[in-house]
Amino acid sequence: MSFTIYCMNKFPIILLLFTLLCCKAKPTPDNHSTTTKASFDSHVHIMSPDLISYWKSLGIPFSKSDAIYANVDTIMEINNADHINLIGMGYVFTSQEYYEGNDRYERMQKENNYLFESALKYPEQITPYFAIDPLQDFAVEELERCYGLFPESGVKLHFNASQVYLTEPVHLEKVSKVFKKSAEHDLPILLHFDNWHPKFGKRDLGIMMDTLLKDIPPVRLQIAHFGTSGGFNEKTKAFIDAFLELKDGNHFPEGHQIMFDISAVALDKDSEGVEALTDDGFKELRKYIDKIGIENIVFGTDYPLYAADEYYNILKEKVGLSEGELDKMNRIQ
Repeated sequence: MSFTIYCMNKFPIILLLFTLLCCKAKPTPDNHSTTTKASFDSHVHIMSPDLISYWKSLGIPFSKSDAIYANVDTIMEINNADHINLIGMGYVFTSQEYYEGNDRYERMQKENNYLFESALKYPEQITPYFAIDPLQDFAVEELERCYGLFPESGVKLHFNASQVYLTEPVHLEKVSKVFKKSAEHDLPILLHFDNWHPKFGKRDLGIMMDTLLKDIPPVRLQIAHFGTSGGFNEKTKAFIDAFLELKDGNHFPEGHQIMFDISAVALDKDSEGVEALTDDGFKELRKYIDKIGIENIVFGTDYPLYAADEYYNILKEKVGLSEGELDKMNRIQ
């Protein structure tokens, strides 16, 4: 049984939470000819052995060895970027659709602790991004704990896994507290914004621009996967168009840095229901990159979906980005 089918039957809320990280990922450095080494990867995942073991106990298959997902030495060797942002996934334990135990906070803490322990092996090359669920009562507590353990870190929020709807006043209030605290500590935020609601889009963006980011200190915000959940399709284009329309309409909050990461967007292979781009799709992607502006895009792979050099060369050879453009994208924020 495929991961996607299993999740549809068992865990509808996290249907695509791990779609781009698992079954058909090919994290090997020789899938494409390497021409230039990528210096920075802003979106690299890691899972603890405990998380992998739990997932396997549910019958979810992994296509590669555990080390590909969990061992930081293996990740650094395969990914091969000089510096990475290493992303934790502890928020999955707070989804009632996914985990039914009463120790959700403890499991999230353990996952974040594993992330920090892994990052400490490469202190000059790794910036860890700890995971929290902004809807949980302990969200700010866990943010403060992680900041105390590792001040030079970032925050990962996954609105689909946590089922965040900014249109719900209670959700907006809780997310605002996390954004404000992150800004106060100068913690950058990596945000998987898409929550897979059919009406997700411009209204959600407007709330983020006009309310969520209002009256808080400047924050560094990286929007994952060009605003959706991977791939490049009509939903992706609609999201970007809505963002640019709001920006042109003076809804862009002053002082904040908002970047798009291109991880898992330029797919040259199917990935569990997310289709690879056609030649025309790659051309259209190039147009949208120009719309956003290279200076507003950051390189990321969504490892283990791709290794850094492999994805760098897809952007160069199939999207048509020059090395100069890629150098601008391929920089530490």
